[in-house]
Amino acid sequence: MTLRVRIVAVVAVVVAAVVLVVGVLVHRSTESSLVGEIDSDLVERAEALRPDRVSGRPISDEDLERLQQFEGAAPLLGERLRGGRTDPFGRTVGFDVLARVLDESGAVRLVLDAEFEAATDADLLARARVGPVLTDGTSAGDAVRVVTTALPNLGFVQYARSLEEVDSVLASLRARTLVIGLSAIVGAGLVAWFLAGRTVRPIVELTDATEYVARTGDLERGVVTAASGTGDEVGRLSASFTSMLDALSASRRQQRRLVMDASHELRTPLTSLRTNVDVLRRGHVLSADQRDEVVADLDAELGELSDLVSELVDLATDMRENEDVAPLTLVEVAGPVVERARRRTNRPIEIVTVREVVLEGRPEAIGRGVRNLIDNAAKFSPAGTPIRVLIDGGRLTVHDQGPGVPEGERERIFDRFHRVESSRTLPGSGLGLAIVRQVADAHGGSVFADDSPDGGAAIGFVLPTVDG
Repeated sequence: MTLRVRIVAVVAVVVAAVVLVVGVLVHRSTESSLVGEIDSDLVERAEALRPDRVSGRPISDEDLERLQQFEGAAPLLGERLRGGRTDPFGRTVGFDVLARVLDESGAVRLVLDAEFEAATDADLLARARVGPVLTDGTSAGDAVRVVTTALPNLGFVQYARSLEEVDSVLASLRARTLVIGLSAIVGAGLVAWFLAGRTVRPIVELTDATEYVARTGDLERGVVTAASGTGDEVGRLSASFTSMLDALSASRRQQRRLVMDASHELRTPLTSLRTNVDVLRRGHVLSADQRDEVVADLDAELGELSDLVSELVDLATDMRENEDVAPLTLVEVAGPVVERARRRTNRPIEIVTVREVVLEGRPEAIGRGVRNLIDNAAKFSPAGTPIRVLIDGGRLTVHDQGPGVPEGERERIFDRFHRVESSRTLPGSGLGLAIVRQVADAHGGSVFADDSPDGGAAIGFVLPTVDG
């Protein structure tokens, strides 16, 4: 079942429930009103039989004698039973009312028109002596409403009025409610189908786009739906999906570029290794000094190749997945890195702290960035010259006394495999500063390169701090 069909089904069910509840309430209200009208008519007729209202005059001794014998009760009661009412238009309206006379014990003594069944127990008769009592009864299988009233010292009279007209009205009401209800459900379903189509259209377009990407692997296709740019949930979902595709596409392009650049950079050391291996195969023509020179060259090439592979792995791996973010300062991260660099490079390296603040980051990743900056400074600085690490809040700068970076190259030195023209003969892969930029980007920071007051280059990064 599609989402559109489910929306229509839900709307239809809700409308059906509302129609059912309203129909039941209207039916009960109408039934109560109609039965109340009949009850009012019966009570009014019962009140008209009070001794002082029979025939519109006081009951005479002769009337009392006739009622006591029940032989003249029919014409006397008929005067009231056959009487009519005047409607708002001045017309006389008659009522079909059944009647019967009971004695003091509740036995039927006289029946007018047709017989009917109704309660005549002692409790009902006792209440009827106080005032008219309404009950249910039957006549020829049809339901009737019955009122029982007392004729003082004479007995009781029961009036009965059929509920057939009420049943007829209620049956007509049920039929109309059913027709109106079905029409409302069908109409609501059609409107819901139309509106659901407009609502679901962006979701269908988004689904088609995701299926297309899953089927073809094409990440370049953007997702433009009817809700794009609207700011609602579907619009935000479309924008998020488009952003995700853009990020995946950019990642794929970077991977392809990395593979192509890496393959290019790997050719040189591999070619050199192959050449030296070929030379060693002709070892019988080499002197001991030549052999030692070739072996040393192989060792250097293998070292460069190992460093290149290690840096390629760092670039290809999302370092954000390897460790959690924690509060730290650049001083506590840079301290151990500088200490190891002193032993490795055998040159003076000092840390100068201007301001120490707390930031949130990944210690190992930031430490790798600091190490690459120091290695870069050590590579380009003359042997024995000092290196200075300056920390000012979230800004870390490594100063060296090397040749510096030409102004036109300062943005490009952070690109993968890029090397300044004057340093192409020096060992290295050109990936160290690219890793520094990756670390800074992963923490929401930036990198920079400038001239150093020490005479060389000032290269570093800036990371956001907790206090801003």
